[in-house]
Amino acid sequence: MNDLKKKGAYLLLGILILVVLGIIFYRNLSYLYEMQGNLSDLSGCQMEVSGYEVTASTESDGMDFSAVGKDFHMAGEDPQLILTLPAGMQLGGIALDFETAVESPLPVQVFYAKEWESYAEKHSVKGELRAGETRLLLPVPQGEYCALRLDIDGDFRLAGITGCDGPMKVTAYVSGETLHTCLWYFPAAIIGISLIFWAHGVRIRAGGFTAGGYARNIFLGAEPTEGREVYLDYLRILAAVFVILAHTCSPMVGLADTGWKNVVLVCGLSLGLCCNPLYVMLSGTLLLNTKGKRMEPVGRFYIRRAAKVIIPLAAYYLLILHLNNEVQFLPPANLTASLKRIVMGAPDAGPHLWLIYTIVALYLVTPFFRVMVQHMGDRLLFSLAGVILVLNVLTTYLPLFGMTFGASTFLAGWEGVFLLGYILTRQNTLAGAPRRNRMIVLAAAVSYAVMVAAVLRDVSWMNYVYSGTPTMVVAACGIFTLFLANKGKFRGKSNALVRLCAKYSYSIILIHWYALFVVVQGKLHITALRFGCIGGIAASVLVTFAVCLVMAVVFDNTVVIVCSVIFDKLTGRLSGYESR
Repeated sequence: MNDLKKKGAYLLLGILILVVLGIIFYRNLSYLYEMQGNLSDLSGCQMEVSGYEVTASTESDGMDFSAVGKDFHMAGEDPQLILTLPAGMQLGGIALDFETAVESPLPVQVFYAKEWESYAEKHSVKGELRAGETRLLLPVPQGEYCALRLDIDGDFRLAGITGCDGPMKVTAYVSGETLHTCLWYFPAAIIGISLIFWAHGVRIRAGGFTAGGYARNIFLGAEPTEGREVYLDYLRILAAVFVILAHTCSPMVGLADTGWKNVVLVCGLSLGLCCNPLYVMLSGTLLLNTKGKRMEPVGRFYIRRAAKVIIPLAAYYLLILHLNNEVQFLPPANLTASLKRIVMGAPDAGPHLWLIYTIVALYLVTPFFRVMVQHMGDRLLFSLAGVILVLNVLTTYLPLFGMTFGASTFLAGWEGVFLLGYILTRQNTLAGAPRRNRMIVLAAAVSYAVMVAAVLRDVSWMNYVYSGTPTMVVAACGIFTLFLANKGKFRGKSNALVRLCAKYSYSIILIHWYALFVVVQGKLHITALRFGCIGGIAASVLVTFAVCLVMAVVFDNTVVIVCSVIFDKLTGRLSGYESR
């Protein structure tokens, strides 16, 4: 039976490899385009330019508004050349002729718009003028268009623009570029799929899973035990939602056309930014609460945290750089420099990763904080919480009076917030907790109101009410306490959706910046100011969360699992495998 299963698994692997190789081959075929039907010279169409510096030829009389015979030099991040077409112009393709051959590939994207239509990604065609060539043919869906927008990422000089009213004839062929690409991608695909297959096999054997059980584990994580603190799963999901909410609202603050929309945006931003202290507190309560657990050696703790946090961080870091065209894997380009950048901190393409680096820094001191807090009495812990808040107040607000706090300490920063997560959890088990919890929630409501009022009055006051400031920390403490005080109500409320979202909440945070700004806002054109603002915020958060979840499930179970299993093998902790 085992031999039969093994043969079936290898058969599945072989079929999967063949399918992927076929897809790679098909997607990298070259195409020869031929213009058909009546040809029209579009060189004389009136143009509008954005993001280019245009130099006219010496023969121009100053009244020439066409695009031909002029030098275009990129002068902005999103250069655009818009051509206004004659009324009722029928197009099935266009040809761009350049006066001189380019030395390196020149990316071109052409947007086509009918009357009363705006430019959209789905109504565009992409191409690339190869090095040494002077002509680029691009097919467009046959129809009547009123305008074309040419996004050419480089300097150029056009010799002519031609359109045809018939659909272009397309012939697929195997070019040298096709073979070159396949020589790189075929071995990489075979090795990559084999590694993914091997990594999942290792996890199945280590966990003793059946096929169905492992499928459930992939999507839902480990089966919940009777003593599982389900409220923590909900907090993980809430922190991920808040991260997306904050970055959905922040770019739009001050851009709303009515006052009430700006109030909604600031309220959403103030609530969303609670994600930072909330996530740090969540880490504090999970890592510092060792009651009933055996203290593990420092080295083993670091290895376990690296497997769960640093390996995924490094994988997503490189993915973000790749999606931003800052690193290339096949053939390798800027790979060594990108690996060095992982050590240096959050990249410009993923500034949100600063929070994860902060968490990693807190992991470094966790083994020592564990010993400290376990030997502190309850009264001493409460005193420590008071000291943390007082130091935070002095560090944040003394500059308003022209002073700085000279006795600055780590307790006024994220280390203090980290400790507060544990302190709040521990105080919830003591007598008088309901009364204290009500006071904390009330203080949080006041802090939230102060944040909203301050930012509405003056946006520059964000530095004094957001990030790790007292108002933000207290507001996050209130949210955290609400879940703590009602954790009994969450027992038995763990369903498949909650387990799925909780399992991938960390990965959602890692990739949400790309999903929100590139996919949801850039491609789907969903922003906080659409659908009546409130609808726009809700749609942005929900769609971004869904996109992140899909990306996380795919990436975690292909790239991240391979890196994690290899790391497990190298560190020798595979026998103690636990589902993340």
